[in-house]
Amino acid sequence: MVKLYHLTMSHDIEETERLITAKDEHKDSKCSGFWCQLVLSLLGIIFLFTGIIMADLWPQIFNNIMKNKLELENNTLTYEYWKQIPAPLYMSVYLFNWTNPEATLQTGDLPILQQLGPYVFRENRTKVNVTFNNNETVTYMQLKSWKFDQSLSNGSLSDHVTTINIVVNILGEKLQAMNKHWIYVLTNYYLKLSNIDKPYVTRTAGELIFDGYEDPLLDIAIKLKAFFPIDIPLKKVGWLYGMNMSTSSDGLINMYTGKNDIENVGLVNSVNYNTKLNVFKKDCSYSNASAGDLWPEHTAMQPNMSIYIPGICSAITMQNNNYSFINGIKGVEFVAGSDVFNNTCYCPTSGCLLPGVRSLSLCGDNALPIFISFPHFYLADKSYRKSVIGMNPNRTLHEFKMILENDYSIPLRVYARIQFNIKAKPIKELKILKNMPEMYLPVFWFSESFEIPRNMSDQLLIVTNVLPMFVPYVWLILALSGCIMLVFSTYLWVSKKNESFTILDPM
Repeated sequence: MVKLYHLTMSHDIEETERLITAKDEHKDSKCSGFWCQLVLSLLGIIFLFTGIIMADLWPQIFNNIMKNKLELENNTLTYEYWKQIPAPLYMSVYLFNWTNPEATLQTGDLPILQQLGPYVFRENRTKVNVTFNNNETVTYMQLKSWKFDQSLSNGSLSDHVTTINIVVNILGEKLQAMNKHWIYVLTNYYLKLSNIDKPYVTRTAGELIFDGYEDPLLDIAIKLKAFFPIDIPLKKVGWLYGMNMSTSSDGLINMYTGKNDIENVGLVNSVNYNTKLNVFKKDCSYSNASAGDLWPEHTAMQPNMSIYIPGICSAITMQNNNYSFINGIKGVEFVAGSDVFNNTCYCPTSGCLLPGVRSLSLCGDNALPIFISFPHFYLADKSYRKSVIGMNPNRTLHEFKMILENDYSIPLRVYARIQFNIKAKPIKELKILKNMPEMYLPVFWFSESFEIPRNMSDQLLIVTNVLPMFVPYVWLILALSGCIMLVFSTYLWVSKKNESFTILDPM
Protein backbone atom coordinates (compact mmCIF):
# COMPACT_ATOMS: atom_id res chain seq x y z
CA MET A 1 0.00 0.00 0.00
CA VAL A 2 2.80 2.34 0.91
CA LYS A 3 4.54 1.38 -2.25
CA LEU A 4 1.47 2.13 -4.35
CA TYR A 5 1.11 5.51 -2.61
CA HIS A 6 4.69 6.38 -3.43
CA LEU A 7 4.22 5.36 -7.03
CA THR A 8 1.08 7.48 -7.32
CA MET A 9 2.77 10.46 -5.69
CA SER A 10 5.78 10.08 -7.97
CA HIS A 11 3.53 10.01 -11.07
CA ASP A 12 1.62 13.10 -9.91
CA ILE A 13 4.82 15.01 -9.24
CA GLU A 14 6.16 14.18 -12.71
CA GLU A 15 2.88 15.20 -14.35
CA THR A 16 2.82 18.45 -12.39
CA GLU A 17 6.36 19.27 -13.37
CA ARG A 18 5.47 18.55 -17.02
CA LEU A 19 2.48 20.83 -16.89
CA ILE A 20 4.49 23.60 -15.21
CA THR A 21 7.17 23.29 -17.88
CA ALA A 22 4.52 23.37 -20.66
CA LYS A 23 3.00 26.45 -19.04
CA ASP A 24 6.37 28.22 -18.98
CA GLU A 25 7.00 27.27 -22.60
CA HIS A 26 3.55 28.58 -23.57
CA LYS A 27 4.34 31.87 -21.82
CA ASP A 28 7.62 32.21 -23.77
CA SER A 29 5.86 31.38 -27.04
CA LYS A 30 3.10 33.86 -26.31
CA CYS A 31 5.64 36.54 -25.49
CA SER A 32 7.62 35.86 -28.68
CA GLY A 33 4.43 35.88 -30.80
CA PHE A 34 3.36 39.23 -29.32
CA TRP A 35 6.51 41.03 -30.47
CA CYS A 36 6.35 39.45 -33.92
CA GLN A 37 2.75 40.59 -34.35
CA LEU A 38 3.64 44.08 -33.10
CA VAL A 39 6.55 44.40 -35.53
CA LEU A 40 4.38 43.05 -38.35
CA SER A 41 1.67 45.59 -37.57
CA LEU A 42 4.12 48.50 -37.40
CA LEU A 43 5.76 47.50 -40.68
CA GLY A 44 2.36 47.15 -42.29
CA ILE A 45 1.39 50.67 -41.19
CA ILE A 46 4.72 52.11 -42.36
CA PHE A 47 4.57 50.34 -45.73
CA LEU A 48 0.93 51.27 -46.30
CA PHE A 49 1.23 54.98 -45.57
CA THR A 50 4.67 55.33 -47.19
CA GLY A 51 3.37 53.73 -50.36
CA ILE A 52 0.23 55.89 -50.48
CA ILE A 53 2.08 59.14 -49.74
CA MET A 54 4.95 58.44 -52.14
CA ALA A 55 2.60 57.36 -54.94
CA ASP A 56 0.89 60.72 -54.61
CA LEU A 57 4.03 62.84 -54.18
CA TRP A 58 6.35 60.96 -56.55
CA PRO A 59 5.63 63.04 -59.70
CA GLN A 60 6.49 66.25 -57.83
CA ILE A 61 9.56 64.72 -56.20
CA PHE A 62 10.79 63.35 -59.53
CA ASN A 63 10.21 66.70 -61.23
CA ASN A 64 12.20 68.51 -58.53
CA ILE A 65 15.05 66.02 -58.95
CA MET A 66 15.06 66.62 -62.71
CA LYS A 67 15.05 70.38 -62.22
CA ASN A 68 18.12 70.13 -60.04
CA LYS A 69 19.79 67.96 -62.67
CA LEU A 70 19.00 70.43 -65.47
CA GLU A 71 20.38 73.40 -63.58
CA LEU A 72 23.85 74.39 -64.79
CA GLU A 73 26.24 74.12 -61.88
CA ASN A 74 29.98 73.60 -61.80
CA ASN A 75 31.31 70.03 -61.46
CA THR A 76 28.01 68.34 -62.33
CA LEU A 77 27.15 65.95 -65.16
CA THR A 78 25.06 68.66 -66.86
CA TYR A 79 28.02 71.00 -66.71
CA GLU A 80 30.35 68.43 -68.27
CA TYR A 81 27.88 67.76 -71.11
CA TRP A 82 27.40 71.51 -71.63
CA LYS A 83 31.09 72.33 -71.58
CA GLN A 84 31.86 69.82 -74.30
CA ILE A 85 29.04 68.03 -76.06
CA PRO A 86 29.74 64.27 -75.78
CA ALA A 87 28.11 63.60 -79.15
CA PRO A 88 29.31 64.06 -82.72
CA LEU A 89 28.45 67.33 -84.46
CA TYR A 90 28.74 67.66 -88.21
CA MET A 91 28.81 70.63 -90.54
CA SER A 92 28.04 69.95 -94.19
CA VAL A 93 29.07 72.71 -96.58
CA TYR A 94 27.62 72.99 -100.08
CA LEU A 95 29.37 75.28 -102.58
CA PHE A 96 27.77 76.76 -105.67
CA ASN A 97 29.91 76.54 -108.79
CA TRP A 98 29.14 79.34 -111.27
CA THR A 99 29.41 77.44 -114.56
CA ASN A 100 28.76 80.25 -117.09
CA PRO A 101 30.29 83.50 -115.77
CA GLU A 102 31.45 84.70 -119.22
CA ALA A 103 28.02 84.16 -120.77
CA THR A 104 26.40 86.00 -117.86
CA LEU A 105 28.70 89.01 -118.20
CA GLN A 106 28.88 89.20 -122.01
CA THR A 107 25.39 88.19 -123.19
CA GLY A 108 23.31 88.60 -120.04
CA ASP A 109 22.51 84.92 -119.56
CA LEU A 110 21.18 83.92 -116.18
CA PRO A 111 23.92 82.50 -113.93
CA ILE A 112 23.87 78.70 -113.91
CA LEU A 113 24.81 77.33 -110.49
CA GLN A 114 25.95 73.78 -109.83
CA GLN A 115 25.76 72.60 -106.23
CA LEU A 116 28.93 70.82 -105.07
CA GLY A 117 29.30 68.79 -101.92
CA PRO A 118 28.56 68.16 -99.23
CA TYR A 119 32.01 68.79 -97.79
CA VAL A 120 31.52 67.32 -94.33
CA PHE A 121 33.45 68.46 -91.28
CA ARG A 122 33.42 66.95 -87.81
CA GLU A 123 32.75 69.79 -85.45
CA ASN A 124 34.01 70.17 -81.91
CA ARG A 125 32.79 72.81 -79.48
CA THR A 126 34.38 73.50 -76.12
CA LYS A 127 33.36 76.22 -73.67
CA VAL A 128 36.38 78.19 -72.49
CA ASN A 129 36.96 81.08 -70.07
CA VAL A 130 33.93 79.91 -68.09
CA THR A 131 32.98 82.20 -65.19
CA PHE A 132 29.98 81.71 -62.90
CA ASN A 133 28.57 85.06 -61.76
CA ASN A 134 26.64 86.15 -58.68
CA ASN A 135 23.50 86.97 -60.68
CA GLU A 136 22.82 83.32 -61.61
CA THR A 137 24.51 83.65 -64.99
CA VAL A 138 27.61 82.14 -66.57
CA THR A 139 29.95 83.92 -68.98
CA TYR A 140 31.94 81.99 -71.53
CA MET A 141 33.44 81.85 -74.99
CA GLN A 142 33.26 78.92 -77.36
CA LEU A 143 36.25 77.33 -79.04
CA LYS A 144 35.17 75.79 -82.32
CA SER A 145 37.18 73.49 -84.51
CA TRP A 146 36.40 71.55 -87.67
CA LYS A 147 38.14 68.57 -89.24
CA PHE A 148 37.36 67.44 -92.77
CA ASP A 149 35.83 63.96 -93.08
CA GLN A 150 36.48 62.59 -96.54
CA SER A 151 34.47 59.41 -95.94
CA LEU A 152 31.25 61.36 -95.40
CA SER A 153 31.87 63.92 -98.14
CA ASN A 154 30.93 64.03 -101.78
CA GLY A 155 34.06 65.52 -103.29
CA SER A 156 37.42 66.67 -101.98
CA LEU A 157 38.82 69.98 -100.78
CA SER A 158 40.91 70.15 -103.95
CA ASP A 159 37.78 70.52 -106.13
CA HIS A 160 37.89 73.70 -108.23
CA VAL A 161 34.98 76.07 -107.78
CA THR A 162 34.15 79.26 -109.68
CA THR A 163 32.33 81.94 -107.75
CA ILE A 164 31.93 85.69 -107.51
CA ASN A 165 34.89 87.70 -106.22
CA ILE A 166 33.58 89.26 -103.04
CA VAL A 167 36.53 91.68 -102.83
CA VAL A 168 35.44 93.31 -106.10
CA ASN A 169 31.93 93.78 -104.72
CA ILE A 170 33.19 95.23 -101.45
CA LEU A 171 35.43 97.61 -103.37
CA GLY A 172 32.54 98.64 -105.60
CA GLU A 173 30.28 99.31 -102.58
CA LYS A 174 32.89 101.56 -100.98
CA LEU A 175 33.62 103.49 -104.19
CA GLN A 176 29.92 104.09 -104.73
CA ALA A 177 29.64 105.49 -101.22
CA MET A 178 32.37 108.04 -102.03
CA ASN A 179 30.94 108.77 -105.50
CA LYS A 180 34.09 110.52 -106.87
CA HIS A 181 34.91 110.21 -110.56
CA TRP A 182 38.68 110.45 -110.07
CA ILE A 183 38.53 107.56 -107.57
CA TYR A 184 37.01 105.30 -110.23
CA VAL A 185 39.71 106.40 -112.71
CA LEU A 186 42.47 105.58 -110.23
CA THR A 187 40.95 102.22 -109.33
CA ASN A 188 40.49 101.24 -113.00
CA TYR A 189 44.13 102.12 -113.59
CA TYR A 190 45.38 99.88 -110.78
CA LEU A 191 43.12 97.03 -111.88
CA LYS A 192 44.44 97.24 -115.45
CA LEU A 193 48.03 97.47 -114.22
CA SER A 194 47.52 94.30 -112.14
CA ASN A 195 45.79 92.55 -115.06
CA ILE A 196 42.58 92.02 -113.07
CA ASP A 197 39.57 92.12 -115.36
CA LYS A 198 37.19 89.42 -114.06
CA PRO A 199 34.73 89.81 -111.18
CA TYR A 200 34.89 86.11 -110.42
CA VAL A 201 37.54 83.66 -109.22
CA THR A 202 38.25 79.95 -109.47
CA ARG A 203 39.66 78.45 -106.28
CA THR A 204 39.72 75.12 -104.48
CA ALA A 205 36.94 74.16 -102.11
CA GLY A 206 39.41 74.15 -99.22
CA GLU A 207 40.51 77.72 -99.96
CA LEU A 208 36.94 78.96 -100.24
CA ILE A 209 35.78 77.34 -97.01
CA PHE A 210 38.39 77.55 -94.21
CA ASP A 211 41.89 77.96 -95.63
CA GLY A 212 41.39 81.26 -97.43
CA TYR A 213 43.47 82.65 -100.27
CA GLU A 214 45.35 85.86 -100.97
CA ASP A 215 43.62 88.09 -103.49
CA PRO A 216 45.64 90.69 -105.45
CA LEU A 217 42.71 93.08 -105.04
CA LEU A 218 43.61 93.34 -101.36
CA ASP A 219 47.00 94.76 -102.40
CA ILE A 220 45.24 97.28 -104.65
CA ALA A 221 43.04 98.33 -101.73
CA ILE A 222 46.19 98.99 -99.71
CA LYS A 223 47.57 101.18 -102.52
CA LEU A 224 44.28 103.09 -102.81
CA LYS A 225 44.38 103.74 -99.08
CA ALA A 226 47.21 106.20 -99.69
CA PHE A 227 44.80 108.47 -101.61
CA PHE A 228 41.51 108.12 -99.74
CA PRO A 229 40.22 106.30 -96.65
CA ILE A 230 39.19 102.81 -97.68
CA ASP A 231 39.26 99.73 -95.54
CA ILE A 232 38.47 96.18 -96.59
CA PRO A 233 38.24 94.05 -93.41
CA LEU A 234 39.91 90.98 -94.91
CA LYS A 235 43.38 89.48 -94.60
CA LYS A 236 42.56 86.48 -96.70
CA VAL A 237 39.44 85.60 -98.64
CA GLY A 238 37.41 82.58 -97.55
CA TRP A 239 33.82 82.18 -96.49
CA LEU A 240 34.76 80.76 -93.09
CA TYR A 241 38.37 81.91 -92.96
CA GLY A 242 39.64 82.54 -89.44
CA MET A 243 36.85 80.63 -87.69
CA ASN A 244 38.60 77.27 -87.30
CA MET A 245 40.23 76.97 -83.86
CA SER A 246 38.88 80.40 -82.91
CA THR A 247 37.00 81.65 -79.86
CA SER A 248 36.03 85.00 -81.34
CA SER A 249 33.35 83.93 -83.84
CA ASP A 250 30.58 83.58 -81.23
CA GLY A 251 31.75 86.41 -79.01
CA LEU A 252 31.47 86.62 -75.23
CA ILE A 253 28.17 85.04 -74.22
CA ASN A 254 26.44 85.48 -70.90
CA MET A 255 23.52 83.16 -70.19
CA TYR A 256 21.36 82.12 -67.25
CA THR A 257 22.25 78.97 -65.30
CA GLY A 258 18.71 78.28 -64.08
CA LYS A 259 19.67 78.58 -60.42
CA ASN A 260 16.66 79.80 -58.42
CA ASP A 261 14.65 79.90 -61.65
CA ILE A 262 14.93 76.82 -63.84
CA GLU A 263 12.70 78.45 -66.48
CA ASN A 264 15.64 80.70 -67.43
CA VAL A 265 18.26 78.01 -67.89
CA GLY A 266 20.17 78.39 -71.15
CA LEU A 267 18.63 81.74 -72.10
CA VAL A 268 20.97 84.43 -73.40
CA ASN A 269 21.39 87.43 -71.14
CA SER A 270 23.97 89.33 -73.19
CA VAL A 271 26.47 88.97 -76.02
CA ASN A 272 29.64 91.02 -75.85
CA TYR A 273 28.05 92.86 -72.90
CA ASN A 274 25.02 93.97 -74.95
CA THR A 275 21.65 92.74 -73.72
CA LYS A 276 20.01 93.42 -77.07
CA LEU A 277 20.91 94.37 -80.61
CA ASN A 278 20.24 98.08 -80.57
CA VAL A 279 20.24 98.33 -84.36
CA PHE A 280 17.14 96.15 -84.45
CA LYS A 281 13.69 96.83 -83.12
CA LYS A 282 12.82 95.47 -79.69
CA ASP A 283 11.07 92.36 -80.95
CA CYS A 284 14.15 91.44 -82.97
CA SER A 285 16.56 91.36 -80.06
CA TYR A 286 17.69 88.05 -78.61
CA SER A 287 15.83 88.30 -75.30
CA ASN A 288 14.24 84.96 -74.31
CA ALA A 289 16.34 83.11 -76.87
CA SER A 290 18.37 80.05 -75.95
CA ALA A 291 22.09 79.85 -76.58
CA GLY A 292 21.35 76.45 -78.11
CA ASP A 293 22.70 73.90 -75.62
CA LEU A 294 20.22 74.12 -72.72
CA TRP A 295 16.53 74.96 -72.78
CA PRO A 296 13.94 75.85 -70.13
CA GLU A 297 12.01 72.77 -69.03
CA HIS A 298 8.66 73.69 -70.59
CA THR A 299 9.98 75.01 -73.91
CA ALA A 300 8.68 71.98 -75.80
CA MET A 301 5.17 72.74 -74.58
CA GLN A 302 5.21 76.29 -75.95
CA PRO A 303 3.82 77.31 -79.37
CA ASN A 304 7.22 78.68 -80.39
CA MET A 305 10.80 78.99 -79.22
CA SER A 306 13.88 81.00 -80.20
CA ILE A 307 17.55 80.18 -80.62
CA TYR A 308 20.31 82.78 -80.82
CA ILE A 309 22.74 82.30 -83.73
CA PRO A 310 25.99 84.27 -83.30
CA GLY A 311 26.82 84.11 -87.02
CA ILE A 312 23.81 86.23 -87.89
CA CYS A 313 23.80 88.15 -84.56
CA SER A 314 20.12 87.52 -84.02
CA ALA A 315 17.66 84.88 -82.95
CA ILE A 316 15.59 82.58 -85.13
CA THR A 317 12.10 81.84 -83.88
CA MET A 318 10.64 78.45 -84.69
CA GLN A 319 7.06 77.24 -84.48
CA ASN A 320 5.77 74.09 -82.77
CA ASN A 321 5.01 71.73 -85.64
CA ASN A 322 4.27 68.11 -84.64
CA TYR A 323 5.51 65.13 -82.67
CA SER A 324 8.18 62.68 -83.72
CA PHE A 325 10.16 59.88 -82.06
CA ILE A 326 13.96 59.69 -81.86
CA ASN A 327 15.28 56.33 -80.61
CA GLY A 328 11.95 55.72 -78.92
CA ILE A 329 11.84 59.12 -77.19
CA LYS A 330 8.90 61.38 -77.88
CA GLY A 331 10.00 64.75 -79.19
CA VAL A 332 8.38 67.98 -80.33
CA GLU A 333 9.48 69.32 -83.70
CA PHE A 334 10.04 73.05 -84.13
CA VAL A 335 10.53 74.52 -87.60
CA ALA A 336 11.50 77.95 -88.88
CA GLY A 337 8.83 79.50 -91.07
CA SER A 338 8.64 82.21 -93.69
CA ASP A 339 8.41 84.89 -90.99
CA VAL A 340 12.08 84.38 -89.99
CA PHE A 341 13.41 86.40 -92.93
CA ASN A 342 10.34 88.56 -93.57
CA ASN A 343 12.37 91.74 -92.89
CA THR A 344 9.80 93.40 -90.67
CA CYS A 345 12.57 94.58 -88.38
CA TYR A 346 15.84 93.88 -90.19
CA CYS A 347 15.72 96.62 -92.80
CA PRO A 348 18.92 98.45 -93.75
CA THR A 349 18.82 102.20 -94.39
CA SER A 350 18.53 101.54 -98.12
CA GLY A 351 15.11 99.98 -97.59
CA CYS A 352 13.47 96.65 -96.88
CA LEU A 353 14.18 93.64 -99.05
CA LEU A 354 11.57 91.28 -100.38
CA PRO A 355 10.82 88.48 -97.88
CA GLY A 356 13.23 85.58 -97.66
CA VAL A 357 16.61 87.33 -97.63
CA ARG A 358 18.17 89.38 -94.84
CA SER A 359 21.15 91.71 -94.93
CA LEU A 360 24.06 91.14 -92.56
CA SER A 361 25.20 94.75 -92.90
CA LEU A 362 23.51 95.52 -89.57
CA CYS A 363 25.46 92.76 -87.81
CA GLY A 364 28.05 94.65 -85.80
CA ASP A 365 30.59 96.46 -87.94
CA ASN A 366 30.09 94.08 -90.85
CA ALA A 367 30.26 96.08 -94.08
CA LEU A 368 30.31 93.06 -96.38
CA PRO A 369 27.54 92.76 -99.01
CA ILE A 370 26.44 89.40 -97.58
CA PHE A 371 22.82 88.35 -97.30
CA ILE A 372 21.40 85.27 -95.64
CA SER A 373 18.44 83.06 -96.48
CA PHE A 374 17.38 79.48 -96.19
CA PRO A 375 19.12 77.12 -98.67
CA HIS A 376 18.02 77.45 -102.30
CA PHE A 377 15.88 80.43 -101.27
CA TYR A 378 13.46 78.08 -99.52
CA LEU A 379 10.39 80.09 -98.34
CA ALA A 380 11.78 83.23 -100.05
CA ASP A 381 10.14 85.43 -102.65
CA LYS A 382 10.18 83.69 -106.06
CA SER A 383 12.10 86.56 -107.65
CA TYR A 384 15.31 85.50 -105.88
CA ARG A 385 15.49 82.04 -107.38
CA LYS A 386 14.25 83.27 -110.78
CA SER A 387 17.35 85.44 -111.14
CA VAL A 388 19.60 82.36 -111.21
CA ILE A 389 19.37 78.81 -112.53
CA GLY A 390 19.95 75.86 -110.22
CA MET A 391 17.76 76.63 -107.21
CA ASN A 392 15.58 73.69 -106.13
CA PRO A 393 14.05 74.47 -102.73
CA ASN A 394 13.00 71.36 -100.84
CA ARG A 395 11.44 71.28 -97.39
CA THR A 396 13.10 68.03 -96.35
CA LEU A 397 16.58 69.13 -97.42
CA HIS A 398 16.50 72.85 -96.64
CA GLU A 399 14.28 73.35 -93.61
CA PHE A 400 15.73 74.77 -90.39
CA LYS A 401 14.37 72.58 -87.60
CA MET A 402 14.99 71.23 -84.13
CA ILE A 403 13.42 68.42 -82.11
CA LEU A 404 13.20 68.79 -78.32
CA GLU A 405 12.33 66.04 -75.85
CA ASN A 406 8.67 66.35 -74.88
CA ASP A 407 8.96 66.70 -71.08
CA TYR A 408 12.29 68.38 -70.34
CA SER A 409 13.16 70.06 -73.68
CA ILE A 410 16.47 68.26 -74.15
CA PRO A 411 17.69 68.56 -77.78
CA LEU A 412 17.27 65.28 -79.64
CA ARG A 413 17.97 66.32 -83.23
CA VAL A 414 19.04 69.57 -84.90
CA TYR A 415 19.34 70.72 -88.50
CA ALA A 416 20.53 74.33 -88.63
CA ARG A 417 20.60 75.39 -92.29
CA ILE A 418 21.58 78.82 -93.60
CA GLN A 419 22.59 80.05 -97.06
CA PHE A 420 24.96 82.93 -97.79
CA ASN A 421 24.42 85.12 -100.83
CA ILE A 422 26.42 88.00 -102.34
CA LYS A 423 24.59 91.02 -103.64
CA ALA A 424 25.90 91.86 -107.10
CA LYS A 425 25.03 94.90 -109.19
CA PRO A 426 26.46 96.82 -112.15
CA ILE A 427 28.66 99.87 -111.55
CA LYS A 428 29.25 101.65 -114.85
CA GLU A 429 32.23 103.70 -113.68
CA LEU A 430 34.04 100.56 -112.48
CA LYS A 431 34.87 98.62 -115.62
CA ILE A 432 35.23 95.24 -113.94
CA LEU A 433 31.59 95.45 -112.75
CA LYS A 434 30.13 97.28 -115.74
CA ASN A 435 28.29 94.22 -117.10
CA MET A 436 27.46 92.55 -113.79
CA PRO A 437 23.71 91.82 -113.51
CA GLU A 438 21.83 92.88 -110.39
CA MET A 439 21.13 89.77 -108.32
CA TYR A 440 21.63 87.94 -105.05
CA LEU A 441 24.08 85.23 -106.03
CA PRO A 442 24.18 82.15 -103.75
CA VAL A 443 27.77 81.19 -102.90
CA PHE A 444 27.35 78.45 -100.28
CA TRP A 445 25.07 77.01 -97.65
CA PHE A 446 25.74 74.86 -94.64
CA SER A 447 23.87 72.46 -92.41
CA GLU A 448 24.98 71.92 -88.82
CA SER A 449 23.49 68.67 -87.62
CA PHE A 450 23.26 66.84 -84.32
CA GLU A 451 21.44 63.76 -83.13
CA ILE A 452 21.52 62.39 -79.62
CA PRO A 453 23.63 59.19 -79.61
CA ARG A 454 22.04 55.87 -78.80
CA ASN A 455 23.73 55.40 -75.41
CA MET A 456 22.56 58.82 -74.23
CA SER A 457 19.05 58.34 -75.63
CA ASP A 458 18.78 54.98 -73.80
CA GLN A 459 19.66 56.70 -70.51
CA LEU A 460 17.23 59.51 -71.27
CA LEU A 461 14.52 56.99 -72.14
CA ILE A 462 14.91 55.36 -68.71
CA VAL A 463 14.78 58.72 -66.94
CA THR A 464 11.88 60.23 -68.89
CA ASN A 465 9.76 57.14 -69.64
CA VAL A 466 10.64 54.13 -67.47
CA LEU A 467 11.08 55.80 -64.07
CA PRO A 468 7.97 58.03 -64.20
CA MET A 469 5.87 55.07 -65.42
CA PHE A 470 7.04 52.20 -63.21
CA VAL A 471 8.20 53.79 -59.94
CA PRO A 472 4.60 54.71 -58.93
CA TYR A 473 3.74 51.00 -59.25
CA VAL A 474 6.59 50.25 -56.83
CA TRP A 475 4.97 52.56 -54.27
CA LEU A 476 1.57 50.98 -54.88
CA ILE A 477 3.05 47.50 -54.41
CA LEU A 478 4.63 48.74 -51.18
CA ALA A 479 1.25 50.05 -50.00
CA LEU A 480 -0.43 46.78 -50.97
CA SER A 481 2.23 44.80 -49.08
CA GLY A 482 1.61 46.95 -46.01
CA CYS A 483 -2.13 46.35 -46.30
CA ILE A 484 -1.60 42.57 -46.48
CA MET A 485 0.72 42.69 -43.46
CA LEU A 486 -1.88 44.63 -41.46
CA VAL A 487 -4.64 42.18 -42.38
CA PHE A 488 -2.46 39.21 -41.42
CA SER A 489 -1.32 40.77 -38.13
CA THR A 490 -4.97 41.62 -37.27
CA TYR A 491 -5.92 38.02 -37.91
CA LEU A 492 -3.18 36.86 -35.55
CA TRP A 493 -4.31 39.27 -32.82
CA VAL A 494 -7.90 38.08 -33.03
CA SER A 495 -7.00 34.40 -33.15
CA LYS A 496 -4.67 34.71 -30.14
CA LYS A 497 -7.31 36.54 -28.16
CA ASN A 498 -9.84 33.76 -28.67
CA GLU A 499 -7.38 30.97 -27.82
CA SER A 500 -7.84 29.24 -24.51
CA PHE A 501 -5.35 26.97 -22.72
CA THR A 502 -6.28 24.52 -19.91
CA ILE A 503 -3.41 23.84 -17.53
CA LEU A 504 -3.81 21.50 -14.59
CA ASP A 505 -2.95 22.92 -11.19
CA PRO A 506 -1.82 20.23 -8.69
CA MET A 507 -2.81 22.35 -5.73
